[in-house]
Amino acid sequence: MLEKILIFGICVLVLITTPHAFALDGTSRAELKNVRLVNAFGEASAQNINTNQQVQISADITNMQGQNQDFVYIVQVLDQNKVPVQLTWIKASFKAQQTFSPALSWVTDRPGTYTAQIFLWDSIQNAGALAARSEIKITVS
Repeated sequence: MLEKILIFGICVLVLITTPHAFALDGTSRAELKNVRLVNAFGEASAQNINTNQQVQISADITNMQGQNQDFVYIVQVLDQNKVPVQLTWIKASFKAQQTFSPALSWVTDRPGTYTAQIFLWDSIQNAGALAARSEIKITVS
């Protein structure tokens, strides 16, 4: 019995101290950063916008794996009461180590403070996060 406990302890120690030996999983499979508002031409836009001004909610995403990966880029916009006012997504795939910047459009006719939450999942059905969620505040006058 002591021998089995010792073997189990050694296995646990090896698993804890060598995370680099295993494939990427969870939110380390991709990177999501530099969330920003851009105009129709991809140029940076201020986070203070006017009503009825269309903007694109964009981010830089990178596949951190050595293999291709399907993904869903999701943008959920919440009003100041944390009530969703828009939920949109696009489905695509990227090659190993590929980086690019998807964008989804948003426009509102109501002034206020909004929060855009950006998610990067493997699919809508599985809802497996590829990267940690990110967000951006938007003020509409």
